Amino acid sequence: MEIREAIKKHPEIKRVIHLGDYCKDAIIIQKEFPHLEVFMVSGNCDFFTGHAANEQVIEIEGMKILLTHGHNYYVKNGTEKLEYKLVNNGFDAVLFGHTHVPYLKYISSRLILNPGSIAYPRGFSGSTYAILEISNEGIDAKILEIG
Repeated sequence: MEIREAIKKHPEIKRVIHLGDYCKDAIIIQKEFPHLEVFMVSGNCDFFTGHAANEQVIEIEGMKILLTHGHNYYVKNGTEKLEYKLVNNGFDAVLFGHTHVPYLKYISSRLILNPGSIAYPRGFSGSTYAILEISNEGIDAKILEIG
């Protein structure tokens, strides 16, 4: 799993967020890296896993973050529904997957992010992941490539 490479490249990280499709990978990571806090949501390819909810709201350093795979918001047709949810539900960030294509946008100081895919990239991107720096002052994000 390429995610192991990313974790080893960034020993400072404290958490891993898996945004669905094969969320069993997150369970493996949790076992292999017990010092990390692992969050996960299920995707449209996570049939009968029972391991994760479709959405999860987490709070880190006072920042309210929605985790979703994105298929229920039809993100392949645009991010408008997630942007609406971000702004109108008091989230500081919305993280999603589904398209396997990296996407990073700030609306005011609020973040909407798709890290792409570390294992199954699509479009013109290579294997990508995101690093978030979260403090009580805000969230800074960058998308990085493996390699």
